[in-house]
Amino acid sequence: MQERKERLQAYYLARGAVFSASWLLSQMSGDKNSVLHPGQQSIDWTLPNGKAHVDLFDEGGKIDLNQVQEPLLEQLLIALGYDLEAARPLATSIVDWRDPSSLARWESAQASGNLLQYDPSHATQARYNAVEELLNVPRMKPEIFYGHYVRRTDGKVQRLPGLVDCVTVDSGSHTININYAAYPVLVAVTGMNTATADFIVAGRAQKPFASVGEVTSQFPASLTSAMISNLSTQNTGIFTLMVTGQANAGIVARIRSVVKVQGQGLQNQPFQILRWKDSHVQ
Repeated sequence: MQERKERLQAYYLARGAVFSASWLLSQMSGDKNSVLHPGQQSIDWTLPNGKAHVDLFDEGGKIDLNQVQEPLLEQLLIALGYDLEAARPLATSIVDWRDPSSLARWESAQASGNLLQYDPSHATQARYNAVEELLNVPRMKPEIFYGHYVRRTDGKVQRLPGLVDCVTVDSGSHTININYAAYPVLVAVTGMNTATADFIVAGRAQKPFASVGEVTSQFPASLTSAMISNLSTQNTGIFTLMVTGQANAGIVARIRSVVKVQGQGLQNQPFQILRWKDSHVQ
């Protein structure tokens, strides 16, 4: 009975943090008195019955599956650790999947044994409605999508990111917010320039970048105009919240939520929950 109570406490700590963080995101500003500032990546609460931690990810820091073309996807897959031989056909399949009458969808229907999945009479163009649709794309593997774990030389286990950390269907933009982008995304959009990516990660840890010019002034020769046009410091108003609630007894609950805090469709509401997933309680 006591353990059930503590599990509920952990869950409602996480749930409350989703709504509190969403409201604060709707009030985000550069004012010194603002609780959340542009570029901020986390917030914490301590309460009498436990604590909550929220990691904040602007969806503009990810590559939009409905905007991206094959060359950038190739670079992203290579930045995630896959060789060109594996990256190129997978990038082609990911882009091809946006066409309902594509070869990628035909291959998927054949592999499943259900050819009814393939209907070339559909509209000539489709879109990804959720990043999880990538799991249906031919050549996609769970470890590419979810990431995987490796044991470091010091014996600790480390999670390496996957596509789920790097792509979105919500930004609607070809630009990448450098204050929130995952390291593989930064490497890909800067033309596999790890020095620039390292500079961005180190710099934003001290203070979020106010403009892309703060980066380009340091690397005037290595960033082309096309690369620079893909970089931004503007928030999209759509955030993924990775929330952890922990009861005083140590029991943890996690929630992943996608929240919209600005733009059309809010109808005078401070925010709108677009997606919600209760991960687990432990």
